[in-house]
Parts: sequence; structure tokens; C-alpha cells
Amino acid sequence: MKGARYNPVADTWTPTSTTGAPTARSGHNAVWAGSQMVVWGGFNGGLLGDGARYNASGNTWAAVAVSGAPTARDAR
Repeated sequence: MKGARYNPVADTWTPTSTTGAPTARSGHNAVWAGSQMVVWGGFNGGLLGDGARYNASGNTWAAVAVSGAPTARDAR
């Protein structure tokens, strides 16, 4: 997964770290939760039932627990 974050004040893009990022996917859900973005589900040859959270201030990714998580899904 390759991504970037946008700074609207400076009108610039900065690449995000890929270390710990979820696998490439389409049709995923992403939501900002305070200072982090949570990415869940999607499709990559099959439905995905995993995700990760991105910490914008540290430019870091961390896995999220899958135990008790929603079933595999995509937003298509």
C-alpha cells in the first residue's frame, strides 16, 4: 500500500510510511478517530477481514486486533 498525506495549508503531499501498513486493497473503509485513521476490510482477490491504524503525527502504522472484529467486507 502506498499513500500520502495532504497538507492543505502548504498545498503539499508527503509520502506515508509503508512499514506496518495493510496490504494493498480497494473498496476498504477508512475513518479518522481523533489523531489516527483506521482502515478496515476491502478487496484484493477476495474480501479482506483485517486492517491497521495510521498515526499521522508519527507517520506510523500499527495492526488492529481481528478477534471480535467485523466480518470480511468491502464498500463496493
